[in-house]
Amino acid sequence: MEEQVKVMQDHPCTFSYKFPVDEWNCIGGLYSLADVPVAGHKVFERQGKIMSQDSKQGLYEIKDTEKGWTLVVPVSDVTLEKKND
Repeated sequence: MEEQVKVMQDHPCTFSYKFPVDEWNCIGGLYSLADVPVAGHKVFERQGKIMSQDSKQGLYEIKDTEKGWTLVVPVSDVTLEKKND
């Protein structure tokens, strides 16, 4: 039986998100300062913190830990981490 985790603001998580990439498979487009054309899209797994939740639509607003980007991600693409209290 899976343990229920209470989701609160700043809850740590791992999430998957489809980003635009350049020809070197680096995150590009509006997520990059480099003026390099977008060559495609790729799903990346990243670390973040949940900022808010929309239960009706099944979405989390997540702040990327490394870059500080704020992204809206479906609940199904998010794995909650155990929060150290």
